[in-house]
Amino acid sequence: MAAGLALGAAPVLEETVFRAGLQDALLRRGASGAVSVLLTAGAFALAHALWRPGPWAWATALPALLLGGVYLRTRRLWPCIALHALFNALWWGLLRPLV
Repeated sequence: MAAGLALGAAPVLEETVFRAGLQDALLRRGASGAVSVLLTAGAFALAHALWRPGPWAWATALPALLLGGVYLRTRRLWPCIALHALFNALWWGLLRPLV
């Protein structure tokens, strides 16, 4: 069930909140693209660190930077959701068993 949430619901919910919500709000309020990506990636990592503390939570800032860049370039949510699901699948399949 946890893997299903990580691959389905989490990418949709998190990308809606962080990309279409926070990042888009920052851009509408005049933040530069770089600032909107950096602040959103930081907020994304902070949310993960609050939910499950540890260095791996903070490591989510790296893919969040990429997701923010994709959103900045396309202004479309679905590519971000698809990439997020891919990142989660890689985490569950490759990295999580090692941690």
